[in-house]
Amino acid sequence: MTPLEFLNQLWQEKPEDQFILIWTLPGKHSRWFTSIPAAGEYVAGISGTKDVYVGVGLSAKDYGPTRRCVSDEIMAITGMTGDFDFLSEAHKGKPLPQTIEQALSLLPQAMPPTVILATGNGLQAWWLLKEPYVFESNGDRRKLARVMTRWHNMLRLNSAARGWTYERLADLARVLRVPGTKNLKDPANPKDVTVLSTTDRRYNLSDFTEFMDAAGIPDPAAEERSAREWKEQFGDKPIAIRPGQIPQDLLEEWMDPTKSDPVVAIRFSNTWHRRRHDMKDQSQSAYDLALADFGVYVGLNEQQIVDLIAQHRAMHQQKRKTDPDYFRRTIAKALEAKEADSAVPVAAPLAAAPEPALAAATPTTGGLPPSVGAINGAAPAPSESEISEEMAKAILCQKISQQLGIEVLRIVKIEGQDPTYHVHTERGIVEFENVDKFISYASVRSKIAAKTGILIRRFKPKEWDVLAQMMLNACIIEECTDEEEFEGSARSFVLDYLAETDFIPSIENQRIQDQRKPMIIAGRIAVCSSDVASYLEKTKNVKLSPKAAASKLKALGAKATQRLRSNKFASQSRWALPLPEFNPQEIKPGMIDLAQTDPTNTPDGPRIQ
Repeated sequence: MTPLEFLNQLWQEKPEDQFILIWTLPGKHSRWFTSIPAAGEYVAGISGTKDVYVGVGLSAKDYGPTRRCVSDEIMAITGMTGDFDFLSEAHKGKPLPQTIEQALSLLPQAMPPTVILATGNGLQAWWLLKEPYVFESNGDRRKLARVMTRWHNMLRLNSAARGWTYERLADLARVLRVPGTKNLKDPANPKDVTVLSTTDRRYNLSDFTEFMDAAGIPDPAAEERSAREWKEQFGDKPIAIRPGQIPQDLLEEWMDPTKSDPVVAIRFSNTWHRRRHDMKDQSQSAYDLALADFGVYVGLNEQQIVDLIAQHRAMHQQKRKTDPDYFRRTIAKALEAKEADSAVPVAAPLAAAPEPALAAATPTTGGLPPSVGAINGAAPAPSESEISEEMAKAILCQKISQQLGIEVLRIVKIEGQDPTYHVHTERGIVEFENVDKFISYASVRSKIAAKTGILIRRFKPKEWDVLAQMMLNACIIEECTDEEEFEGSARSFVLDYLAETDFIPSIENQRIQDQRKPMIIAGRIAVCSSDVASYLEKTKNVKLSPKAAASKLKALGAKATQRLRSNKFASQSRWALPLPEFNPQEIKPGMIDLAQTDPTNTPDGPRIQ
């Protein structure tokens, strides 16, 4: 396809008085044309000497050789676009598709592009409208810009679901390459810009919105609303410091051992009257924390706990606290203590509690706030069955990205006896060796910082619980390889241990640190679980107790030997590895069998139990 044929494809139905932009590098030079043939002739004349681009939108005037029309002044567009980079010398350091086939997999199958270009270092796709969409007002332009942003968000979600980044450049003033020209980013290695495929498909604007509605792609307004509602739910709310808000009859009910847990009632009574002799710290701050512990325990909201503390301070003529952050810190400590002690039972209900100044946190569904968990677009949210699981998880990762402040492409759970978790970011994969590490704020914060150089913000405990549940919900499940299964990982570890560790012919006359090295007993390799555990920690950074290492050995079919005893070394037990998988003659050929040199334990050497 020649440049003229391509420009005719784009703009053959354009208004005659509107301008096509042809933009070139180097120099960032702009040329403006109302005539398509003139634009095509110009491109053909400079082809091979410059990088040549065409604007995806039309302008109302010629802006001169050094300017481009800004998005707010674009008058019409010809369709939707997509720009996919390949992993190459031109695009290094980010996870990207490596082949044309991989990039094509990101295109929606139900919406084939009208034209796909191979640009040398990627693909560019055009979904052309039946005729250019001419804006009738600024509001019309903003509406179209939201549709285009949403379209590029869909392409980004498709990419993220596969662990690749996509540069979401959705502005109306975007420029893309022209076929029949050269990609000269690397002048020493010019690449042709060619047409990879064409179809006769042309679209109405409503085709894009209906497709994205059905796919559950959130629009910019929905994303902004989601972020705002998350902030409203979890952000710091104004609190009032006002003594005297807790009714006396409710205080007495909390202190009545016949109306609630007697232990809790007595403890609260002693706290309220400052008789907590079990507390080493008798300061008012310590009593404030004890009251916060109680408030969290019985389910008071933040404002009610503040009221309780303020009322207690006033009753005992203690200094009035006026800093809201003091109360928030105290309540945060109480929440952390409650999480650490999940065995505490629920206390008396608060049916008689006063009207709260601040509503309690909105109940959540499936670990997500209703607004945050909803997957919606410009139209009413489609049913769950209409949204692919892959897209739903990609949208969750996008919401997680908004909260963490880094781009999370996808999250993968590697199945196995001890599942591991991989968080794919644009700067690499962050690995978590178990679920405890994966849902721990401290662990997530430190590991992301180590990989990306970015510290995620601090979260309130309840907010982190919701986000951690989102992360679990977003996991793509992948089956582990044999090496990742419990038995498979044990086999891999043991084989590495045997290959990299010197054997000993006997325990006698060995240095203390070598007395637990592997050896051959009665025709089988015998190892100490403590030495295996030490090896794994030093070489694999895998921390296992000797008992856990023994569990791995047992999973392989290893059998415990009788204890080896002598007055020349401390007694020890070993694990004899199974035959023929761990054949001594294959792993350590020529190694002496202890049973041939040291029959002191039994007539036939140490017996296998």
